[in-house]
Order: sequence, then C-alpha cells, then structure tokens
Amino acid sequence: MKIGNNGYNQYINNVRQNQENTHSKGLSKTNATVNEDSVTVDISDAAKQLAKAKSTDTAAMSSNVEAIKKAVLNGTYDVSPEKIANGMMQAMNNQREFTE
Repeated sequence: MKIGNNGYNQYINNVRQNQENTHSKGLSKTNATVNEDSVTVDISDAAKQLAKAKSTDTAAMSSNVEAIKKAVLNGTYDVSPEKIANGMMQAMNNQREFTE
C-alpha cells in the first residue's frame, strides 16, 4: 500500500495561501484613509489653574521626598518620636470627629 503526500502538500499549500491572503489584506488596510470629524475641547481657566497648582504641589513634594531619601541614605535622617506621636494623636482625633 502506498501512502501519498497529497494530503500534506495540500495542507502546506493552503497554509501558504492563507498567509499570503492575510498579508495582502493587512497591507490593504494600512493604505486605507480614515476620515473622522474633529473635536474641539475648551478647558476653563479654573481647570487650568487647578492643574498648574497641582503640578506645583507635586514638584514641591517630590523635592521634599528627594531630600528625605538622601538623608536616609546618608544616615542623617533624624526620626522624632514626639512628632510621630503628635501626628498619630491628631489623626485619631480627626477620625473621632469625623465618625461622631
């Protein structure tokens, strides 16, 4: 009994044809132009001021964070237990006022 390669060859030919078709379809899609309506967005002055204030606050905070990082790496960062305790007490008092 002879086993032919017709099934395998047909499979390979189909795969190649599908790849060529997919590739040619992809090229035709990239050449297509899309016409979309333009959209105009107006940002209020208040929103612009808010964005500017936020970026200023972020810049100030990041400089403080960098200073703290350097102090920690140098071993010169001083931890104040009194400041930590006061901050914890203030946070608990604020939470108590908020829940009551």
